[in-house]
Amino acid sequence: MPKGDKYLGLKRYLEKCGQPFIKLSFKEIEHLINDRLPSSAYLYSEAWWSNNKDHSQAVSWLKAGYETDHVTDTFKDEFIVFVKRN
Repeated sequence: MPKGDKYLGLKRYLEKCGQPFIKLSFKEIEHLINDRLPSSAYLYSEAWWSNNKDHSQAVSWLKAGYETDHVTDTFKDEFIVFVKRN
């Protein structure tokens, strides 16, 4: 599987939205990718949601023209903010 293909649904969603800021819950992202996020997305959220091009998940939002901006630290309010790059 090419890098980022698991997250193709997220990439397509971000491309279609085109908004300057997009806030998505982890559950919404799981719906978009039609799969559960790995436990590391929850346990090591700062590292997992970083804009590191070596991470297959980051490839999806970076190719869509976004970077991650904020991840919550609590399980009940898990969300991520994507910011459109100029």
